[in-house]
Amino acid sequence: MTNLRTEEFFADRMLGRLTRWLRMMGYSIEYAPSDWDDDKIIEYCISSNLFLLTRDWELSNRYSYSMYVQSENIDGQLAQFLSRFPPSRELFFTRCPVCNGKTSRLPMNLVADRVPDGVRTRFDSAFVCPNCGKIYWEGTHYVSILKTINSIITRLEDHFVH
Repeated sequence: MTNLRTEEFFADRMLGRLTRWLRMMGYSIEYAPSDWDDDKIIEYCISSNLFLLTRDWELSNRYSYSMYVQSENIDGQLAQFLSRFPPSRELFFTRCPVCNGKTSRLPMNLVADRVPDGVRTRFDSAFVCPNCGKIYWEGTHYVSILKTINSIITRLEDHFVH
């Protein structure tokens, strides 16, 4: 069954790594500019109807549409988030981890001049972000990221089944 997401998220400056991982999992998540204070973050989240992720307990208490992220490590942060907002595997790698743009799969011949020689010869397509221009392909880094994501999801599923 498909898990339809209606939430869009906003992360404070203490959650940059979590932001990138969630984007790779297909979540739409904006990231706070370094010069924004708590009032500006709350104002923006309210006006944009964004669910706030924060490591700041006081900020979380000031804005009810939020989650205080308890763990300092990425595995714990992902586990806490995914237990509340389960992932949709079909959305994995559909967002740019750098800018949150929606990526598009393009044939390699359309991006061949922008990737290393080895990538051109080993892959038929690549994912391109129209916002920032970054190009991604399903190489060893992709496999490693997917393995980590699946491991976390499996641990969560085992936890809820038992």
